[in-house]
This record gives sequence, C-alpha cells and structure tokens, in this order.
Amino acid sequence: MRKIFGSIVLVLCLAFCVAGCSSNHNKGNLKDNLIDGWDSWMQSYSKHALTKEKDLQGKKEDGVDTYTGTYTATYDGFNGKEFIFGGTSLERDNGNCLQVTYKLSIIEGTAELNWITGNDEYTIVNDSSENTKEYTISPGDNYIVLKGENFSGSLELTVEDAED
Repeated sequence: MRKIFGSIVLVLCLAFCVAGCSSNHNKGNLKDNLIDGWDSWMQSYSKHALTKEKDLQGKKEDGVDTYTGTYTATYDGFNGKEFIFGGTSLERDNGNCLQVTYKLSIIEGTAELNWITGNDEYTIVNDSSENTKEYTISPGDNYIVLKGENFSGSLELTVEDAED
C-alpha cells in the first residue's frame, strides 16, 4: 500500500514540475497549465517511439511535426516494423485530421501499412495499390506503421494536414 501511495505522490510531483517548467504563468489557470505541461511532456516522449531515421529502410522528410511528412523506401527481404509517422498527444497543434496518400508495391513476401490509435490497429493497405485516405487522430497514441515479412517491394507515403 505504501508503494502505491508513494507512486501516486511521485506522479503528482512530476506533473506539477512539468506544468511549472513548460507553462506560461500569465495565461490560463493551474488546471490548464497542468494539462499543457502533461501534453508537452507526452509529445516529447513519444518521439522516441518512432523508428529512428538511421534505422528506417528509406528516406524520410519531416513535415510540420512527427505526424506529417513524406517517406520513400525500397525493401529487400524486410522483416520487422517501422513506426514511420505519429506520436502521443492530447491535442495536436495543427488539428486532428490527416490525409494519408500511399503507393505500396509488393513483389515478394507480405507487407501491411497500419494505423495504430490507442489500443486499436487498423489496416490501411496490405496489397499492391495506391490511394488517399483521411484519418482523425484521437488523444493518445497515433502511429502509421509498416509491417513486413520477407517483404521485397516499395512504399511511397505522404501524410499531411487535412481540413477538419
């Protein structure tokens, strides 16, 4: 019981520290400052969940944030996952509607481009095709992930802001 209480106190102390370090004290109330501080902390932490550029199979050009940009890759026997775009936040500064344009070509093996939101995972595409789709991100985790098993082929991906 003491460990649980101690953990709760530690989390609250960290939340107050984050809110105090990253908020504008001349604007908003304590609740807003805590939420803004927590959101800033979550966004900065989530960048570590994306696959590092040096570990990506292709070339990535960032957009206005970690949710947007372009990615072009050629794969040869790829096995694994690439977390290409996304992040974790309560509310995204540029709005919550994204337009995803892709062209996936599968020569060998399997590949699947997925949208992860919270604990849910949705297939964007798992065959050779091209299309444009819109997604609304929700508070929490939102990532675009490529999964491959002995995948040889290519992916062209563009994610940009769409009208809300």
